[in-house]
Amino acid sequence: MRTKYLSLFGILGAAAVNLAIAQPTPTSASATLATVSENKLCTKGILPFYWEIGDGTGTLLSGSQGLDAQGNPVLATTKMNVASSAKWLYSAYVVQTRGSAANITAEDVDFLHMTSGYTNVGNNEDPAGTCPGKGTTDTVNACLLRDNPADGLPYSYQNPATIGFFDYDGGHFENHASLYTTLGNTPDADLGPIIIGLLAPGSTPFIYTEPLMAGGINTTGGVFAVILQHIVDGSLYMNQALGIDPVCTEASATCQALNSPIPEAWHYSIGHWVEDDPKYHGDGAFSAPGGEGFYPWVDPSKAYYGLIARAETGPQKAGFQSVQCGRLLRAAWDTGVQQTGTIPKLGPAGAETATR
Repeated sequence: MRTKYLSLFGILGAAAVNLAIAQPTPTSASATLATVSENKLCTKGILPFYWEIGDGTGTLLSGSQGLDAQGNPVLATTKMNVASSAKWLYSAYVVQTRGSAANITAEDVDFLHMTSGYTNVGNNEDPAGTCPGKGTTDTVNACLLRDNPADGLPYSYQNPATIGFFDYDGGHFENHASLYTTLGNTPDADLGPIIIGLLAPGSTPFIYTEPLMAGGINTTGGVFAVILQHIVDGSLYMNQALGIDPVCTEASATCQALNSPIPEAWHYSIGHWVEDDPKYHGDGAFSAPGGEGFYPWVDPSKAYYGLIARAETGPQKAGFQSVQCGRLLRAAWDTGVQQTGTIPKLGPAGAETATR
């Protein structure tokens, strides 16, 4: 039960913090605020960013940390590329068009948990030009006519050597959109309104800077948060699809996996990760970190969501940096305990057992 809303100024030094104290853990908010403003994984290397925690009814706690080179904070309304976080939104669109998680086909699963063998696009999500199509209009199908300069084969090529193995590649999503949806010949300018119209009617449409379903979205943390709210409240069928049909992602004697950008042994489900590596006290949250630093999640009980909204230019390795801060915020919120270390403490006395 939410008992009180407060507006705090100056705690994070860049913008107002909107605070809702939630029961039965009244210290969740203070522990989260202390973690985001004092833990080095949140204060070093990932600034500036907007962050938010909420549930199916809206925002519970939010703030802005740090300033950009022009002296501006990142806000809920700041536009940015979300990179691979787009995979979750495309997958949510697919599940919604199917009518339920139970209606997802075997082909959907194969493509959306990245074992389909369509691995010739790579993970280049640079809006400068992975997928301007061949022709007068940029579409998914036109994108797939392009050749990968590394091997001279088109993006539509299915590699027999990667079929059945987890291989992190945008080609799974691009080819799925062409083969199993009606989006293949849709101009990129129309993709955002179509998808947002199904996931969050009335919200500001995304912009697809290129017709790349796995990473072409430019939007705001606020718009993404609305979709997360709909996942949590169950109005999107992605709520049912969270964590289903997971595949392992770290190659080992017992895991068929070829390529992962995450340096931990998580699983991958329908367009999203399951953060379940016990070595790092993984709590099983569902998430989709983007290579430029955008990091949305839903907690494993599906009771609330969170996000860190930031976007770095250059090499796309910023997503896991955001994860390291974000999962500490999640642990602080869950336990009411400030997180001072580098991996979550999931119990109030240092015990590594989640308490919810």
